Amino acid sequence: MKTAVSTQPTFESIMAIMDRTERRQEAFAKLLEKNAIEAEKRRKKDAAEAKEQRKKDAAEAKEQRKKDAAEAKEQRKKEAAEADVRIKKIEELVFGTAKKGFDKEFDKQQTKSYAEINKILDKVAKEVGGISNNNGHFAEEYFYNALDATRKLGNIKFDFIERNRERHIGKVQDEFDIIMFNGSSVAIIEVKYRARQHSLQHLTTQKVKNFRTLYPEYADRKLYLGIASMSFNEEIINEARKLGIGVLKQKGDTIECDTEYIKAY
Repeated sequence: MKTAVSTQPTFESIMAIMDRTERRQEAFAKLLEKNAIEAEKRRKKDAAEAKEQRKKDAAEAKEQRKKDAAEAKEQRKKEAAEADVRIKKIEELVFGTAKKGFDKEFDKQQTKSYAEINKILDKVAKEVGGISNNNGHFAEEYFYNALDATRKLGNIKFDFIERNRERHIGKVQDEFDIIMFNGSSVAIIEVKYRARQHSLQHLTTQKVKNFRTLYPEYADRKLYLGIASMSFNEEIINEARKLGIGVLKQKGDTIECDTEYIKAY
């Protein structure tokens, strides 16, 4: 006679299954917690490395700017020294020739000297012009990069910045070194390697008038002016303040903005 075998799970087997299931859930929860902790550690480590890399990149960029500025300064000194040598040669030719007397040999030498003088003068004029252009380009590049980083003139924040913006309408044509815009204001920055008195007058009269004519779409905007230069004297700074013009000058690797007396035009 066969004995019937029960296929129904016993209480003990059910409890064993539940116990195993609970242990597996606890193990899985611990694994998830461990993975979350490791992920957070990796995130913090990546963030710290990224921060350190940004600091390193910023330091390298600052050092490169200092290096470029030093090289540009040294190049300008070299070009100025070469121009001085050219001018000295001219003086030697002129005054040396004057001491030789008025005879035939002098006439011949004089003709030769004048030709040499003219040749040297042409070369010096080109070199001096090149130095001036290089200085002006260096100043524009320096102040544009500094303003592009902040897009501020004093306490006024701007949304956009442009350089060397030019427009021609009818007989009126002008170019503006640096212009910044926001929803209610426009800032015109005139850049000079060395600021002069006439630059201020030109900025407050001709530049303002031409801008209003050439850009009628900004007729409702307040217009602020700034003069940026690598070199100022106190007379220029005081005159700019009287005229309500912001003064931007080099200070180490950054710029210093004197906008206490700035006004809208």
